[in-house]
Parts: sequence; structure tokens; C-alpha cells
Amino acid sequence: MHSMRWGDLQFVHAVAEHGSLSAASRALGVNHATVLRRIALLEAASNVTLFDRANDGYRPRPECRALLEPLKRMDHAAERVRRSLALAAKGLEGTFRLATTDAIACLLLPKHLAELRLKHPNINVEIAVSNDPIDLSMSGAEILVRPGQNLPRELSGYHAGSVAFGVFASADYLRRSEQTDLEHQRWLGAAPDFAQSTAGEWQFSRNQAGFEVSADSFLTLANLAAEGMGLALLPTFVGQKTPGLVAVPEFPEGPEIGIWVATHKDFRQQADIEVLLSFFAEALGAALRLRQAG
Repeated sequence: MHSMRWGDLQFVHAVAEHGSLSAASRALGVNHATVLRRIALLEAASNVTLFDRANDGYRPRPECRALLEPLKRMDHAAERVRRSLALAAKGLEGTFRLATTDAIACLLLPKHLAELRLKHPNINVEIAVSNDPIDLSMSGAEILVRPGQNLPRELSGYHAGSVAFGVFASADYLRRSEQTDLEHQRWLGAAPDFAQSTAGEWQFSRNQAGFEVSADSFLTLANLAAEGMGLALLPTFVGQKTPGLVAVPEFPEGPEIGIWVATHKDFRQQADIEVLLSFFAEALGAALRLRQAG
């Protein structure tokens, strides 16, 4: 039987993912004829027709669809290997600027920044903190670690993982509260200019009356909740790390949001930027997966 290699199978994965030879060739950085030839050779060697050819593109046949999930895992594994090799081979020096939110800067990044300095002692790091997505994009930072469902068009990077939200309060507030429904609780809420965030939309859709106290910072909301001032919807890593807070399981789970490690597209071709993106994507991804498992 023909010995398959990832170099062959990635053409199948690209065509299935992008739907046409031309789109797959752009994604792989090769010409149209190369994709056509590699697919034809693999089908001939395997004696399996993987795609139905149509005027509007290539449609995976059942034999191909059965391969898509394993091929996706292989693609992710190959990307991790590529990043690890880049990180091992490249030494860094000089100063770079990293922009992120206050919660991520205080609770997720410190351990990984220390690891980065151990691996690359000749670099200096400037951290710019803002909870405004526009401020983050305009910060002039080479690296952005930011929450969001997806990246703005001008940015490019990696989805490191996802953060779940939950409802937290102090034990004292829960003892004093006689209400068991969302509507009649005292809520600490997202400030108006924070309302377009995932957490803000979740809260405003459930509490039309507004909030006695609001803030544009999850760290601030967490500390207010710890003082017994009400319930707060928080990223679970914030609620779990804030002394005096407990999760409130009686209330529905909050939303989930992605964490991205990104840079401006103009910087993406720089080798040192790619090394930094790889480092933070791997480090934060591992940390977020560990938290979910826990």
C-alpha cells in the first residue's frame, strides 16, 4: 500500500477546508497545478476518490469526510511542531511592547513572562494595559493578548483558547440575600462603554434596570463583589483567584470568549514577532486548557 505522508494529506485537508483548488493553493503557498497533481496522485495511489468535482468547487465525498477530523488534528500538531522549532532556534533581544487587559496582565501573564525572560534574557518587555479594544489596537504594541470572538481585520495571530464566565459573590452577600432569581439580585455590572463586550451583552440582556455600581474592569468588579456589594459576572480565572469570592452555582453559566495572541499584519513576517506569538499562544493555551480541565 502507498505510504502516506503529511505532505500528501495536507493537500486533502486544504481542499476540503477551502472548497476549491485555487483557495487551497493560496492557503498552502503553492500553485494551482501542484494541488491538482498531488490530489490526483494520492487518489490514484490509494484507489479512493476523495472529492466530487463540480463547477463551483470540490466537494468531499464520504470517504474524505471520514478523514477530516483526524486531518484537522494532524494539522494542529504540525503547527505546534513548527512553532516549537521556531522558538528553539531563535534567540531574542531588544525591547517589545505587549498590550492586554488588566485581568490578563495581572492573573494570566506573570508566570509566562518570567518563563520568557528565562528563555530569552536579552529582551525587555513593556506592558500596556487597557480594557478598551480600540485602545489595545492603537497601542503601538507588537504583541496583543486580547479577548474576543474573532480578530479585527487588521490583526493576525493565534486563538490560544477560551475563557468561561461564571457568577461570583461573597459568602456574606449570599447569606444576606433572600432572592433566588436573577432579576431581583443586586448586580455589579459592566459600565456603559463596556456594554458591547460579550459579558456586557450577557448582563444587559438579563437586567434591563441597570446597575447600582458598574465598572469597565473585571478586577474592579471582582473586588467590589468580594466586599459584599452584589453578584458579578466574571471570567472564572478572575473569580477563582479573588480572595473572598465563591461561585454561585444556582445561576446559569455565563458566556465563553476566546483569547487571542495577535499582532498587526504588517509585523507578521518578522521572525522575532512570530517567535513571540508562538510562545504566548502555546503558554496561554496550555494554561487555559489546564483551567478548563480543573
